[in-house]
Amino acid sequence: MIKKIINFTRVVISSSLLIFFIFLNKIYASNIANSQLSKGLDNLLKDLTSWAYKVIPAIGTVLIIYFFIRRGSSDEMDIKKWDNRIKTCVISAVGAVLGAVIIDLAIGYFQ
Repeated sequence: MIKKIINFTRVVISSSLLIFFIFLNKIYASNIANSQLSKGLDNLLKDLTSWAYKVIPAIGTVLIIYFFIRRGSSDEMDIKKWDNRIKTCVISAVGAVLGAVIIDLAIGYFQ
């Protein structure tokens, strides 16, 4: 008997919460698009992506130059490790710039 009451109470509470959140979304959906929070987040993401376009290639270039210098002064065993680090640095820099481009494109669709 107690299990039935507990299960019934769970169903009623979860159904009530579901209905509440469905109506809450409809009521406040227009205000979210015009809110200060969404405008600030939009401006923040624009600034971060413009910053990323300049900083990521510069840091990647400096690291690659450093890795080549270290590679030139290492023995045969370490050359393979430095080659892997150079490849990883290039791939990471390209991936980070592509990530910034994707975020910038996504922001453009929501304006």
